[in-house]
Amino acid sequence: MVLFASDYDKSRFLKAGDLDGERKFRIKTATEEEIGTEASKEKKLVVWFTNDDRGLVLNKTNNRVLRGEFGDDVAGWTGKIVILFSMAVPFGGRMTPGLRVRIPPPKQASTKPASNTTFMSRGQETRPLGSNGPVAARSANNKKPANKKKPPVRDELDEVIESQPPPEDPDDELNDDIDM
Repeated sequence: MVLFASDYDKSRFLKAGDLDGERKFRIKTATEEEIGTEASKEKKLVVWFTNDDRGLVLNKTNNRVLRGEFGDDVAGWTGKIVILFSMAVPFGGRMTPGLRVRIPPPKQASTKPASNTTFMSRGQETRPLGSNGPVAARSANNKKPANKKKPPVRDELDEVIESQPPPEDPDDELNDDIDM
């Protein structure tokens, strides 16, 4: 068995340096833990997550965010999703990296209709885009697509006529010389 000294330097709790950007966590439970040295231990609320072995020691700011969103009873926090991120926070008169928690916005219900949904609009039936190609509009009697126009049919005998300037009218006063 190989022993690594770094294995004994790991904290049970998350810190700002542990995160690169934002990360989502699902709350497993919240417990009261004694945090600090033997000389200055104090009881703190710690949130534990399903997707990480480390806990988050709640400071007043993070506690208020969670309590404001999920309620005062920590038993109701189980299963809730939070986002942790690192930012500079004032501590001891200077700015230091700290963890902050925010609540992700609720997922919006999809406004996309199901692929088999049919729409009716002014007597025309349409179907949404899907694997069957573009939207086709059909008239109420289903004979011909209502919104498709056929391109003009060109006969191979069609002549290409080059545009020519209009004939000059000698009486046209616009063609007179203008002296300034």
